[in-house]
Amino acid sequence: MQAMVASILIGSVTKVGAIRPLVVIGKGAAISGAEAGLQQFISKSGIPFLATNMGRGVVPDSHQGNCNAARSSALAGADVAIIFGARLNWQLHFGEPPKWSSSVKFILVDVDPSWRDSRKAAQVLKGDAQAVASQLLQALGSASLSSEALQWASDLHKKAAGNKAKLEKRLEPTAYPLDFSTALRVVRDALSAVSPAPVVVSEGANTMDNARVILEPVEEARLRMDAGTWGTMGVGLGCAVGAAATRPDRLVVAVEGDSAFGFSGMEIETIVRYKLPIVIIIMNNSGIYGGDRRQPELQAAAAKGMKAGNFGSDPEPTAFVPSARYDKMMEAFGGESYITASASQLAAACRISFSARRPALINCIIDPMAGVESGNVHSFNAPQAKL
Repeated sequence: MQAMVASILIGSVTKVGAIRPLVVIGKGAAISGAEAGLQQFISKSGIPFLATNMGRGVVPDSHQGNCNAARSSALAGADVAIIFGARLNWQLHFGEPPKWSSSVKFILVDVDPSWRDSRKAAQVLKGDAQAVASQLLQALGSASLSSEALQWASDLHKKAAGNKAKLEKRLEPTAYPLDFSTALRVVRDALSAVSPAPVVVSEGANTMDNARVILEPVEEARLRMDAGTWGTMGVGLGCAVGAAATRPDRLVVAVEGDSAFGFSGMEIETIVRYKLPIVIIIMNNSGIYGGDRRQPELQAAAAKGMKAGNFGSDPEPTAFVPSARYDKMMEAFGGESYITASASQLAAACRISFSARRPALINCIIDPMAGVESGNVHSFNAPQAKL
């Protein structure tokens, strides 16, 4: 029965129905080991694809069908999206407009699709991603994409190439003070020199968002970990420990925001105790999204109130101790530690620690104003206009 449904779907996606088809690959496909089936299906069908962060590498980033760099255009323009092993959660904007077209049809491939996702889907193929990909490949036969769909794929690939070129221009080689773009470019280049490819954990608001875009390409499955389905903060070092224990042949690099590190930073003791090959890189911008960003009016009002109450100071609740010495924490337990404030210092620390494959922490000091607030936290307490 499912093979019959697969055949009908292939007909609708190729010559009959879909003008702008898209494949989305999630971590469920990575967990199921669906590389062979999905790589063949993507190559033969010609349908453009993108992946969630933990689904990266199931089909290598270097594949010509990859449109990750044109993600917004792909989501907004798709009229049929085949979702392999991914939830329609926050990472996929809950399958809702304006990020997705209001008329998009979702085809879910999942061993256990959620009730909510199933209600949003035009069709559910309940099964293992590898098995269903093989059924779709068989059903594809000699069918091919329509001329409109081929043009759609071509347009996405051109958009992706243009976006990647724009990104590279942002990754200044000598920016000072460091920002997320330049710091992560240095980490990206250092990771590319490691063989076999390391497991990379990314965690934190700006850190994770930027790492998803900059720390590429991803050529193998199951080498990326982040906040996952629920966007949970504080899981990064636990993921790193688990990765090191289960993939002893791989270096593990945990790229952490300073706030994210604060949730479970004492796991460095575990890392040192078991001599795990984990390098922690902290993007230290001195706070949640950065340093003190209060409007001058708020700063003045807070200072006035503290003075009236005979208090010495009024630290911003979301600002941390400036340039905190997290490297000293790793040093205290006996691991290797580095503090860096320039691209050349960071590059040297990465090169040494990656090759040593011992517990290490790199405290990378970046501009306190480098981050972008999610939801404009500070605006919640902005001075109100007088009526």
